Amino acid sequence: MRFSAWDYTRPDYAEVKKKINDCKNLMQIATSYQMFRDAWLDVKKEIEYMVFQEEIIYIRHLCGIDYQYSLEEVEIQNKEEPALYALRDECNEIAAGSPYRSELEQEFGKQIFAYVDQHRTVGNSNSMRLQSEEATLVMQYRQIMTKDRRDDEELFQVFRKLIEIRCELADSLGYDSYIELGYHLQGRWDYGIREITEFRNNIRKYVTPVVDDIKVRKIDFTYPPAIATSTGELISSIAEMFKDLSDETGNYIEEMMRKERYDLEIRENKRSNLFTCCMLPYEKLPFVIGNFTGDGMETGYAVHEFGHGFAFYTAARKQPLYELYRSSPAVNEIHSKTMEHFMYPYLNRFVGEHKKEYIRNHLMQQLENLAYRCAIDEFEHLMYDKNLSRVRLCELWADISSRYIPWNRIPLEDVHQGRCWPRQTHIVEKPFYYIQYDIAQISTYEFYLKMMGSFKQAWTDYMRLCGEGGSKSYLELLETAHLSNPFTGNTVEEICRPIVDELYDLC
Repeated sequence: MRFSAWDYTRPDYAEVKKKINDCKNLMQIATSYQMFRDAWLDVKKEIEYMVFQEEIIYIRHLCGIDYQYSLEEVEIQNKEEPALYALRDECNEIAAGSPYRSELEQEFGKQIFAYVDQHRTVGNSNSMRLQSEEATLVMQYRQIMTKDRRDDEELFQVFRKLIEIRCELADSLGYDSYIELGYHLQGRWDYGIREITEFRNNIRKYVTPVVDDIKVRKIDFTYPPAIATSTGELISSIAEMFKDLSDETGNYIEEMMRKERYDLEIRENKRSNLFTCCMLPYEKLPFVIGNFTGDGMETGYAVHEFGHGFAFYTAARKQPLYELYRSSPAVNEIHSKTMEHFMYPYLNRFVGEHKKEYIRNHLMQQLENLAYRCAIDEFEHLMYDKNLSRVRLCELWADISSRYIPWNRIPLEDVHQGRCWPRQTHIVEKPFYYIQYDIAQISTYEFYLKMMGSFKQAWTDYMRLCGEGGSKSYLELLETAHLSNPFTGNTVEEICRPIVDELYDLC
């Protein structure tokens, strides 16, 4: 069905709850594996279809379509979902503790119960209330960020309240801190705070000085304009690239185009500078959203999101459960960021004769982002303190910035007036997610180096990684794709060195 023909109907939450409760009861009285398995899978089907209905209106909201109505519907979702997800988690807990667990693992893999643990919630009224309040505050923050003229104090008050709610939520769920809960929600079992801290140190040691040195040269890193003058032309260029890459990417892009699974138009109430990819497990298809203004950089953003979508599309056709269609963000971002490098041979279709300039700017942007995201991550580890004032938050950010991104000089007046705490939406919408772009970037660079040695081998490893989805742990997936562990030895230095050398050659 085409996007323009989608018909939204609000999920009947009471009916969904009843059906899941019925499934839960069947699981509890099941006398055979088949009976237990079918009831457990029916829970997933109910959630899967409910999410599909919700995503229709959420996508319209992000796209600025029927904005006020879609906003009201999303707010209703935020109130209804916590109780239903808690009930879903109860069913998963029953599965995890059942005598049929080994048979479920044999059929669906052991990783599914890692996801059960990751999404475990406490179904008490207090934690569900807090999760609902958190979702409401995120929506308020998002609304303020869409305004052309933002009120800093209004934005900070929502930010402050969100910190308080998250700290309270961590307490209600028995965690020592929200940092611990945040790591749990991101599914970080293969690495923790120690590894992340060392990773940030390595980026500051090997990347920050390079970017700072190149910044001094005053090179103009403005991206060249895109050849495409409309979203239709951009989609045509992306389609040509994907059809040429492989049969799999060709089939994917044809279905995406036929079913209108993208919106790159600019319109009122659509959040500016937004590029994202929504996943629809019920249809096993993604939906790509962007704002194309004609900037050559945005062509890469669009390809990035279509890369996310391709990985989801591929895994959805290989993995048995929707929870396994995607992995942790540290893997998901490898899919999309690597597609940006598979784009290099096709740059003439996107920026014409400015291929060299685009690659130079792209590599520079990636290295600069490595340092910036590490700064944001360190800030995230310090911001969950209920007693921090707006000025104190700014002081922390100014200190962290001076160490990771010294080229970003913050005026003392902005610090004293509390105007410089970071507005990075990831720390509001996806806590502790942002650093995973950096972790993925190291693997992406390794894929890029493979491409220059053997494009065929790089593509084979890439397809293997996409197909595995989230069926294995982070380190197991790296091994599947013949990728190095970014947290061991001199991996960061060894992989970044040839990238830095190429950038210097291009400058």
